[in-house]
Parts: sequence; C-alpha cells; structure tokens
Amino acid sequence: MFGAHKSTLDAKGRMNIPIKLREELGETFYLAKNMGVRCIRVYSESEWTALMNKFDTLPSVESQTVRRYLAGSADELSVDKQGRVSVNSDLIRYAGLTTDVMVVGLGKPGMAEIWDKAAWTELNENRDIEEEVRLAAEKLGI
Repeated sequence: MFGAHKSTLDAKGRMNIPIKLREELGETFYLAKNMGVRCIRVYSESEWTALMNKFDTLPSVESQTVRRYLAGSADELSVDKQGRVSVNSDLIRYAGLTTDVMVVGLGKPGMAEIWDKAAWTELNENRDIEEEVRLAAEKLGI
C-alpha cells in the first residue's frame, strides 16, 4: 500500500477508500486509533488478526493497556456499493477529521492511515521531516 490519496468525509461520516487500497485491504478491514499520532490506522483482516494474536504471546499485565486502547477503539468495516465506509464518530473525533482527509499507504500490504488533510499537510510541511527521516533511517541502517 503506497501513496497519499485525497478523500472526502461526508456529514454522515462516510468516505471513499481508494480502489487500489480497497483491493489490497480486502472485503473486511478494521479501523482503530493509531498509537503515537492522532490519526486512524487501517488494518486488513489478516493484519488485524496477526496484531490481536501477538497480544496472546505477551504478558497480560504488559499488554492489557495497549490491547484495550486498540480493540476498544476498533471498528470492523466493509465497503458499501458506492465504495464508501462509515467511520464512527469516536474515531472521527480522535483523529480530528474534517471534510478533507488523506488515506496514506504505509508501504506494507494491509496497512494504511487516515489523516485530516490539514494535519497531514502540517506533519509534512511544518517541520523538518527530511532530517527526521534521515536520522530514523540511519538508526535503522537503511
């Protein structure tokens, strides 16, 4: 899943997921709060299942807070005949979504993010993202 795609959120909380991303996500996918930044994480069914299964391998005490955070905010979705999904109002509020949104592929099959367009623009234009990326890539050895 690659690229940043513009979309529009209507008054009923419905938006289109770009067709290429829909094809990669599959018929059923999940939306949940993202950890660390105020946007919505989109998971394919297989990525969501793998994430939930990962919690079963971790000590319960350490994983309960994160599991509650993610699973408690999650919504299972399918695309309607017009190619839209309905984003629940709690996630819309959490991510600060307005009418103009961006659906951003994360370079991994089955994962994307939904951002308010203004927040996405600010993230990419109002800080030294290039230096941040360079430092992170250096740390990762890439």
